[in-house]
Amino acid sequence: MAALTARSIWNSLPRDRRARLALSLWEDERLSREERLSVLAPWLAVRGMRPAFLERLPRERRAEQMALGGLPEETASQVLTSWHLVHQRPMLARFLDLLGISHEDGLIQEDVEEPPSAETLAEAVAKLREEFPAEDVDLYLKTLYSSDAVTWAGLAPLLGLEEDGD
Repeated sequence: MAALTARSIWNSLPRDRRARLALSLWEDERLSREERLSVLAPWLAVRGMRPAFLERLPRERRAEQMALGGLPEETASQVLTSWHLVHQRPMLARFLDLLGISHEDGLIQEDVEEPPSAETLAEAVAKLREEFPAEDVDLYLKTLYSSDAVTWAGLAPLLGLEEDGD
């Protein structure tokens, strides 16, 4: 199976959901205007769009434009990250608490020293799926896995993904 990437996650989502996620890029107060434009630059270049044009559009229209098609990997990754940090912090915090991973309001503060065991992950994922909507949980877990398939390798079977053999 091909590697799970932020771009492939983005492409798998329905257009209306992509638009909701894209809007979070402008709701993410952690990002400066320059950082946002830097992340959007590859997408803008492909679309033949200037940053000034995009910035004149209302936020909802910007998000709709992004939802129309694929995004470069870096852009898709930041959109997914912004979505989770703006709208899903309680779920992120709960998952990390269940795993005993230190965090600040759902944001991992240090590298995870040792990947969680398959059993620990399975228990935490089961709890998360009881407490939060399944589509939100799956999107978060896929995003985690795509960001670091080594640390989060134990998520692959829980998400129905095949691990690549070496």
